[in-house]
Amino acid sequence: MNNRTLDYILAIGAIVVGILLLCGKGDMFMGGGNVQERRKQYDQKKMERASGVAMIIIGIATGIDSFTTSLAAKIIYTLFLVIVLVVLVVYYRKKCRKK
Repeated sequence: MNNRTLDYILAIGAIVVGILLLCGKGDMFMGGGNVQERRKQYDQKKMERASGVAMIIIGIATGIDSFTTSLAAKIIYTLFLVIVLVVLVVYYRKKCRKK
């Protein structure tokens, strides 16, 4: 199995998980940490939708990255992933927190 095959598997997996989260069927992927405390502080549905969008974007970026070979493309891909994750965390803190 070469690196491209793994990239394809990760891309398809991320897109499938993203779609499940967007449809409201992926709550099993939102586990980890203190779930009860998180549910008290954050709107779970908003978090699932935001995570679903982020996963789909990451899946698409991973699929595109599987066709690139240059170092510059890999650096851009890595920076893009960091930006997506930072935006996701900021969105959680600003928009998903229960009032």
